[in-house]
Amino acid sequence: MPADLAKPIAPSSFYLEVADVVKDEQSIFKSVSIPQYSPKVQGGQQAIGTTKGGKTIWQVNAAGFEGLFKIDCVCIASGDSSSTSKLMYDWFKKCLPTSNGGEGKWAGNKKSGSITAYDTDGKEVAKWEFAEAWPSKYKCADLDVTADSYIEETFTITCEKFNRTV
Repeated sequence: MPADLAKPIAPSSFYLEVADVVKDEQSIFKSVSIPQYSPKVQGGQQAIGTTKGGKTIWQVNAAGFEGLFKIDCVCIASGDSSSTSKLMYDWFKKCLPTSNGGEGKWAGNKKSGSITAYDTDGKEVAKWEFAEAWPSKYKCADLDVTADSYIEETFTITCEKFNRTV
């Protein structure tokens, strides 16, 4: 087996932490998405010239990354005041504009956090940190008497900074 696969990262072994919101071993998420990086490119829309033999010259430059980063995290709905579901919804409501029934305290409720992945032995093998984050979207699963699973809630966390640190 190649050395880089000796201790693979198990997709089921992770922990999401959001400062002052979800931060202890009682916080449980079913899944978390890792944002995708999309570089901004400038100059690729037009040729800048041509050389002998008709070879077209293009100048393409990287200009950072596209927009904001989005993390979708899923938890099981619960009415318990200390549940992940309730803590995340309370954070969402603080950031929601007052015109939409929220508290309108978006700027003061931006948080930092991290997503940590573990190998099959429980050792930290990857970590992504984010900053200037807020919950920008909430979705609750449909209610259905024929369903055979718990109600899931999906929160989209939008952040301005996102980097892998380990």
